Amino acid sequence: MFLEAFNYYFTLLVVFPAIIGLGLYFTIKLKCIQITKIKESFLSLIQKTEGGEGNISRFGAIASVLAGNLGTGNISGMAIAVATGGPGALVWMWIMAFFGAVIQYTSCVLGAVFRKKNENGEYVGGPMYYLRDGLRYKKLATLFAFCTLFGAVTVGNFAQINSIVLPLEKMGWNPLYCALGMAFFVGIIVLGGIKRLAGFATYVVPFKAVIYMGTALSIIFMNYDMIIPAFVLMFKSAFNFSALAGGTMGFAMLKAMTTGFDRGLFATDAGTGIVPILQASSRVNNPKMAGISTLVAPLMVMIVCTTTGLVLLLTGVWQDPNLQSTNMVTAAFSKGLHSPIGGYIVIATLVLFAYTTILAWCYCGEKAAEFLGGSKLASAFRLGFILLVPVGTMIHVHTIWTLADIAITLMLCINLIAITKLRHHVLDPSPGYLQNRI
Repeated sequence: MFLEAFNYYFTLLVVFPAIIGLGLYFTIKLKCIQITKIKESFLSLIQKTEGGEGNISRFGAIASVLAGNLGTGNISGMAIAVATGGPGALVWMWIMAFFGAVIQYTSCVLGAVFRKKNENGEYVGGPMYYLRDGLRYKKLATLFAFCTLFGAVTVGNFAQINSIVLPLEKMGWNPLYCALGMAFFVGIIVLGGIKRLAGFATYVVPFKAVIYMGTALSIIFMNYDMIIPAFVLMFKSAFNFSALAGGTMGFAMLKAMTTGFDRGLFATDAGTGIVPILQASSRVNNPKMAGISTLVAPLMVMIVCTTTGLVLLLTGVWQDPNLQSTNMVTAAFSKGLHSPIGGYIVIATLVLFAYTTILAWCYCGEKAAEFLGGSKLASAFRLGFILLVPVGTMIHVHTIWTLADIAITLMLCINLIAITKLRHHVLDPSPGYLQNRI
């Protein structure tokens, strides 16, 4: 209860005003770049980078980012969002993603400006580097690295495996055996570094997205007459300002807002700082393009989240108190397709969603460990991360998600300090300024 209360008030009093304030500031200063440059963001994924330095392609980098973004937060997280904050939480997720996208752009530009080559000739970057080298905040850089390790274990490991085993356990599978199998397959990819992760993500991310979205959109289409009432319900729940003075109803609106921001932050990772870590190895010849290419990620993630939320609302399962997390989504898809096959599709895609997210977060944690203690500590973290996979099956679902929320909000707050202090590197109007910083 203490952790949940702490997370609620921290989001309400710190995270919400910080994202709205800073997001609005950068949106105005950068002329609404998250909308005006979205077409260029899509095109950047297929265009070849001429003369850019890096270890992986731009598409490979974004595939790695989406590998981390398109995880259980888009499936299980939506069930928790609607069950905890009501339908209005989905609207607040969109608001968070809109402002989070421009914060993510700023982070990725700074990540490209201050990235370094490690002893293996691989580009590394992220908030810990621009905190240390851009601001000389060594202690804060170290704290961010530790928060990233905490986030990798809670967000990228425990929350993912826990969401996988819930429906599998209901089907009679042994959770421990499932976790051990996942740990084995995680080890196969993470031992190959960013190139193997990017190569794997390039094929798996589009595949899992098409299967899941195809099924969800089919259910939505079959219930097309209920789509408008569902959106009306979402907006009424999100912006019931007249209820703010009404005790319980006022709390319900605030709960929708804080839950929406927590789940939006969890789903998109926008502003937390993990995206510039994953982007550091991308081939770029201008830091601005490192930011523009990532604008597409929050949009794609929120489309997936919205379709999941709509399926939950259209099928009505979100009102069943006996269903939680992944089990709510499997029930919704089964009901929507009028067949158990809907639940099986969710489970199959969820395994892929969670698997790629585990891989992406493991890489981020590894880079944080490398920042703290070099390649030896990074190798030790990688092994420890794999061994910790089964632990996520033993912790209660609400405890895991609360710890995960705390981890990413701590990362967000530290990163917001960095981008606020270093904003001139992104906003400097001098011709050619950013080109000369690569």
